[in-house]
Amino acid sequence: MLRRFTFIAFGAAMALAIAGSSFAADAQKVISPEEAKSKQAYALGVAAYIWGYPMVVMQRSRGAMTTGGDAPVTPEVFNKTGKLFAPVNQVATAWGMLGPKFSAVQSGNSDTQYSVTWFDVAREPYVLEIPDAKGRYYTYQFIDAWTNNFHYASTRTMGSQKQAYALVAPGWKGALPADVIRVDTPTPTGFIIGRWFVADEKDVKAVNKIQEQVSMTPLSSWDKSYTPPKVPVVKPTAYTGDLAFFEQLGDTLVVNGALDTDGGVLGLLQNIGLTTDRGFDPSGLSDAEKKSLAKAVIDGEAMLAAKSADMGKTVNGWQLSPVLSEYFGTNYLFRAAIGYQAMFVNTPIEAYYPGAFTDKDGKVLDGSKSKYTLTFPKGKTPPVGAFWSVTLYDAKKRLMVENKLNRYKIGSADKLMAEKDGSTVLYIQADPPGKDKEANWLPAPKEPFYLLMRMYLPEIEVLNGQYEIPGVKRAK
Repeated sequence: MLRRFTFIAFGAAMALAIAGSSFAADAQKVISPEEAKSKQAYALGVAAYIWGYPMVVMQRSRGAMTTGGDAPVTPEVFNKTGKLFAPVNQVATAWGMLGPKFSAVQSGNSDTQYSVTWFDVAREPYVLEIPDAKGRYYTYQFIDAWTNNFHYASTRTMGSQKQAYALVAPGWKGALPADVIRVDTPTPTGFIIGRWFVADEKDVKAVNKIQEQVSMTPLSSWDKSYTPPKVPVVKPTAYTGDLAFFEQLGDTLVVNGALDTDGGVLGLLQNIGLTTDRGFDPSGLSDAEKKSLAKAVIDGEAMLAAKSADMGKTVNGWQLSPVLSEYFGTNYLFRAAIGYQAMFVNTPIEAYYPGAFTDKDGKVLDGSKSKYTLTFPKGKTPPVGAFWSVTLYDAKKRLMVENKLNRYKIGSADKLMAEKDGSTVLYIQADPPGKDKEANWLPAPKEPFYLLMRMYLPEIEVLNGQYEIPGVKRAK
């Protein structure tokens, strides 16, 4: 027994000696407790920024899109301003194709017309009714407060049939009508994006007729005559100051809580005053710690900018995001970078969005310096079950860019001209390429820009990487 105890004691002593020599080998590097707490606040602040960025940006979008008026946007207002809004639990309809005026989210698309709903089902479930699509491609993406996709109703999942979905908050217990499908929402609030394929301006009215039939109804009024009420506009809280990000994150945490998988993160973040019951409380932080948090926001955004420009792998200059079955789970950095670059992206099996920030040779795309081409060999356009397109955005605001043609995307819905060898060449440049090439021209600004390719219902060769998108080349 004595020998065993001696061995254990010796082992413990050795462990302490090794630990001491590993972590305090250089006494000159030991920092004061105050400095250590400041550095800790910075590290946790960066973690909080990356973890909470999507939720905060989502709430800012929610504020912008639910306070435009006391009722959903009318066709006249939408077509004049490009603004898309409706009160919470009501349907906002994009009555036309989106363009540069639409600034509620970065990297919006012009392939589809939106029917969107910001929901809050904390008090009772709401029923979303989707009409018969009559063969037209559509997809409804259900997103929780953390920007995780948690359900789909689409051509892929349901075909063209009429559907009704009850959005049920965590903890709700009750019965639903037999003709209503239950969808459990991970958070009480969230966002639903309905996208209806639109071929061109001539197709807009046909899409509008379908969109007019989309509705949101409280469960207590289901199967009754119901008219959405007018809702007084209450301006969203203005968050200002160096700690504004943490204050807004704290407030949204109180409303939505955190997911079960995020318990470990919350355990760390309570050390900088972030909890789900009190939000953000900085009263226990020193001035140095608060300064560290402010710096964490600045550096955190720089980290997201860097990550968003280098996600997944790059093939021929196109960034290919990882093809994951779950968007996003606990992949916090990827989730935040996606939110920074293009909020509310679809899960790849529904739609896949490669991005190009540089040409094939790695040089930044810039319409003031070069003209570009994107050439698809004969039979090698993107393999999709629905449609594909390439949309251009300015690099600074991450929005579509005004141009004389009012053309912000180009793709399979357009009447593209083929070359004699059967290839399809897209011309991406500021100046017109000539009348004979205008059908294939995607106007570019005389400044840095980037491209997003959208492939709706991508075929398996897209998802497994067998299909390679040609690189964007500088024209000679």
